Amino acid sequence: PGQEGDFPEGAPLLADSFLDLGPFGAILSAFRQNPNAAWLVVACDLPLLDAATLDFLIAARRPGKVATAFRSPTSDFPEPLIAIYEPPAYGRLLQFLAMGYSCPRKMLINSEVALIEAPRPDALRNANTPEEREAIMAILQGRE
Repeated sequence: PGQEGDFPEGAPLLADSFLDLGPFGAILSAFRQNPNAAWLVVACDLPLLDAATLDFLIAARRPGKVATAFRSPTSDFPEPLIAIYEPPAYGRLLQFLAMGYSCPRKMLINSEVALIEAPRPDALRNANTPEEREAIMAILQGRE
């Protein structure tokens, strides 16, 4: 509801069907639409993400696992919002939701996941605060 906005006519739209669960609900909504697909999940706040990093993730994909995810450069945990979720993840996500959890990282930590190292760790940096934005702007200016 209310997610369509100015979306181009005829373009595929995947609206949330699990509401008020943030990214967890978005991933569940994708699986509800097609439970047999593997879903490439990418956060919208990764301004340094490049095609080479996505290509690396796709090439490292392990369909026999629940997901393939980058190991966080700042912790030992999986990055849940730049990952490929395989069909078995749907059931795992639903199990965690039934237990009252709506954190995709918690599900990944407690599942069989292929954890990979990012070839360029700064590609995984997000920008959620003014300070993070300034740090990323400095990185981008250094690349010019």
